[in-house]
Amino acid sequence: MKFVKHFSIMALAAVVALVVTSCNEPKPDDQKNPNLNHDLTLEVDVENITTETAKVKVTHNGTSEDTWLGFVTSDLTKSDSELIEAEAAAFRVSSATSPLRASKSYVQILTNLTPGTTYKYIAFGISEEGEVYGNYGALEFTTQGHAGDNGGGNGDNNGSGDNGGGTIVDGMRENNAWSVEYIGAGTLHEQNFDNIVKVTSVDKNPYIMTVVYASEWDPTQLKELAEYVVADLKNYINEFNSYYGSSYTIADWLFVGDGYDAFNLYPGYYKALAIGCDEKGAITGLYAVSETFEVKEQVASAAFRGWLGNWDIVGNNDVTYTINIANGLANKYFYMSYWENDQDFLVRVDYNADLDALFFNSQLIQADVNFGEYGYGNLYFVGFDREGGLYTTEGGDYGIAIAGILDGGQRAIVRYEDDSIQGYPFFDYMQFIADLGGKYYRLTNTEVLQMPAAMNPAGGQVAAPAVKRPSEVTPLRTKVAKPEMVYTVGARKFSAVNF
Repeated sequence: MKFVKHFSIMALAAVVALVVTSCNEPKPDDQKNPNLNHDLTLEVDVENITTETAKVKVTHNGTSEDTWLGFVTSDLTKSDSELIEAEAAAFRVSSATSPLRASKSYVQILTNLTPGTTYKYIAFGISEEGEVYGNYGALEFTTQGHAGDNGGGNGDNNGSGDNGGGTIVDGMRENNAWSVEYIGAGTLHEQNFDNIVKVTSVDKNPYIMTVVYASEWDPTQLKELAEYVVADLKNYINEFNSYYGSSYTIADWLFVGDGYDAFNLYPGYYKALAIGCDEKGAITGLYAVSETFEVKEQVASAAFRGWLGNWDIVGNNDVTYTINIANGLANKYFYMSYWENDQDFLVRVDYNADLDALFFNSQLIQADVNFGEYGYGNLYFVGFDREGGLYTTEGGDYGIAIAGILDGGQRAIVRYEDDSIQGYPFFDYMQFIADLGGKYYRLTNTEVLQMPAAMNPAGGQVAAPAVKRPSEVTPLRTKVAKPEMVYTVGARKFSAVNF
């Protein structure tokens, strides 16, 4: 992850208002993303139905560039559009593109179905950015009404070698010596976590843990999943070592025997997995999977609720915004609107319950926005430093500011600081920026709010949105700084403290 800074000068572009498509408003035909195949049509066929399994085949009329998702559900009370939107929303917050399919003809074996139950399988087009497109396919089917013999073995798994008796799927053998279960809330490493997974092991085979959405659990793609998880971990270790001059290896990440790990999960249904991996990072071919478990949304704490509502933000330069803080996910994050007095865009703001503080991070607000005569581009929320340089998200998102409660009860927004990172930027401003073909545009010509800023409760309604007139920011030269590494797998984060 790299921190990319653009030193820039401000030059006013033509004074015309930007036409911005709202995040929640469907695009007319003439404003659809031209990079997506809106004629894509998916078809679903189901065969070889047993008491607990079914073979699903998905085909479509597009090309290998068209991506899609498929899922099975027994919830027949909701409409197809409701089910698709829920699945698409879960994908958008998962920060992962691995579940996307690109094949024009794809076969999946559904397992662990309930006998005598009616299911529906839906396949729909969705881009890597989470935009649903094309014509979906759906088909209902009912499993046979009498449960059969599942078989399975009970080999002796007390050694450290290959374990017999487990089912072999996609070249991976289920290790009967491992038992994976979801514990829920608890304490690890003297820290409290909401979602802890436990692996009970009676052998000496090493493993790592991961969690997947239950709707995306596909045993026929198990080896691919294992390879992805291990490769992702290797890449992170290499990046961490290059930044900090350390020499950690994947062996520092492995569990042997009983193990616990914690994960940051959103409400939904999941499965936890143990994946066999040796000290050189090679997949051993062993796995174990938990039963499906549900993560429910928490009840919002009084401290969390204390941040909800309208706020007057008074900057160090006396510029004032009246913003709204709304619930995103109880005790986890909020959505902020009206920054720069603009009501069209929602900014995710993370919440730290231990500090009772809000964290403002750089982020992509919306991809493929229609900016009228300027064409399509991406809209970002980024930081500007005191030298007037903007920091893009090319190397990953970063912390810009923190809102907290000072002595005496005054709430304030101050810059994000990390003294352990040499050269961490001193952010004075946070703004919306449009990236149009590598050129960066502000959405307002008016003076922007400078931090630090006081934060006081506001009465009445928030201000009407300002007219958005772009100002071009012409990059002159780029500076790369070294940011904090924030990649976390479960509760264990690579740092000198943890190792």
